[in-house]
Amino acid sequence: MPYNPLLATSAIAVGAAVMYRKNTIDSSGVSLLHAPQTARIEGKKTLLDIITAECPSLADPEKARFVPTPMLPTADFQTCYNAIRERFGKLKIVKYERELITTEDGGTIGLDWSPPFTQMPEDDRPIVVLSHGLSGGSQETYVQTAIKALTSAPYNFRTVVVNFRGCAGVKLTTHVLYNGGFTSDYGIAVEYIKGRFPQSKLVAIGYSLGANLITKYVGEQGEVCPLKAAISVGNPYDLAASSDAIEEPTFRNKYVYSPAMLEGLMRLYRRHSKMMATGPVKLDAKAIAKIKSIREFDELITSRVFGYKNSTDYYQQNSSAQFMPNISIPFLAITALDDPVCPDSYIPRETFRSNPHLVLALTQYGGHLGYHESLSQSWLPRPIAEFCSAIFNHTTV
Repeated sequence: MPYNPLLATSAIAVGAAVMYRKNTIDSSGVSLLHAPQTARIEGKKTLLDIITAECPSLADPEKARFVPTPMLPTADFQTCYNAIRERFGKLKIVKYERELITTEDGGTIGLDWSPPFTQMPEDDRPIVVLSHGLSGGSQETYVQTAIKALTSAPYNFRTVVVNFRGCAGVKLTTHVLYNGGFTSDYGIAVEYIKGRFPQSKLVAIGYSLGANLITKYVGEQGEVCPLKAAISVGNPYDLAASSDAIEEPTFRNKYVYSPAMLEGLMRLYRRHSKMMATGPVKLDAKAIAKIKSIREFDELITSRVFGYKNSTDYYQQNSSAQFMPNISIPFLAITALDDPVCPDSYIPRETFRSNPHLVLALTQYGGHLGYHESLSQSWLPRPIAEFCSAIFNHTTV
């Protein structure tokens, strides 16, 4: 039976009364974690000074807070509401113009530009580059709401979503799909965007698995990173820990998170299985048909297609926390302590305290990419847009 987010969400309502905790103003504030002295941006103001002065949603005592709507009082409801809106609401609040780019091995990456070039002709305005989560794409609620804020007044930025191979309707043209650490494709996309708009400043945003990927990328790039800054939202940091958290034998994992995420991955595989079968590695179709967890998917498909020894090897090589000490651009991470997918115990707090380029914004609530203040309003776009604007204001091309 296909995964149904509405039924799954109804199921967890049984435990909502027990799990519910009254969200008061006192416990809804944003906490910032960073080095004692943050880096100076292009030799001038420090990163913390800029955030304090220009990002009220992160630093103003009166405005830096997230209070969940009473309609979605728990982390589970906050998390699942995105899936419900996407599945049943078909949110369409932004317009895209798609451009396809080809990698050296014949792979295809889909760039969804917003606004379309007919509405915003090519110029040198700043560009925000967004990357989606597991089996997602530019249609995701959290992507669209961010783009709506970033492309509207007073910001009026240009945005582009990097849809990875096989995602969001992008045709798979090689046997290789994508994974949480496949930064070579991401680098190709950034290089292309920068080449097309050489006078535009770029800031990247990544969500969930996309957050892990862009964090790994900026760490790999170090001081030569072409981005002016990066924002990581709902980053798992440790892929093995995140996989283990999702597979813990709890009611919500068994009936909500694990089947939902696995179903997204299996849809991708089924859609592209014929093309994937053209590669040098022969996948075990019978074993794949019996997959019951994300780790099994990564064991039987991801690790084999990409040449890792096994899922453990894939997780170890691609978890983003190990790359963070080398990040040399302004980097903001937004993480909810009640995120059911990314355990807060694996947040690399010591790295945030030691690397002056990093700032961690911790919220008590929000779930995984939730942050719903009401059924129609998300808190996330505000700190994201404020941070992007602040970085653009204090950097040069």
